Amino acid sequence: MRAPCGIIEITEFYGDPAPFVRDDGTVSSMWEDRMVKVPFPRPLPLGWRPIVAATGARVNRVIAQEVERVFRALDKAGLWDHFETFDGGYTWRPMRGSRKLSMHGFGGALDFNAGTNRLGEKGDMDSGVVAVFENFGWTWGGEWTRPDPMHFAFARGY
Repeated sequence: MRAPCGIIEITEFYGDPAPFVRDDGTVSSMWEDRMVKVPFPRPLPLGWRPIVAATGARVNRVIAQEVERVFRALDKAGLWDHFETFDGGYTWRPMRGSRKLSMHGFGGALDFNAGTNRLGEKGDMDSGVVAVFENFGWTWGGEWTRPDPMHFAFARGY
């Protein structure tokens, strides 16, 4: 599967959320119904509430099988244990510091180990983890001009 590139391909691939946005900026359940939970190989603590163990990530159904493949590859390579926390999948929100919809709002992004991989910093994301995601066509935020090393997105040019 090839990751979409640019907003036109992204909305064609994931769907256009615009018709589902209410006047107050929230999104209808009809958009959220596109999201499915993909199970983790093993639970991870939630970064914002570590006493709760996350058992999977919500993503857009169009990438569910792709996410399963990435998770299996990470586990098979012994890299799943490099994750300390799960810090986000689907959530309806704009990019930080922008009005533009985050890839999380499309259901096409995942965040891990936010505590040591903060926005704007180099972070310590394992290079093997990054390589597995990139081999499946994902973009790693750690290589951006303003690094976001916790962030992986199944999209380019956005």
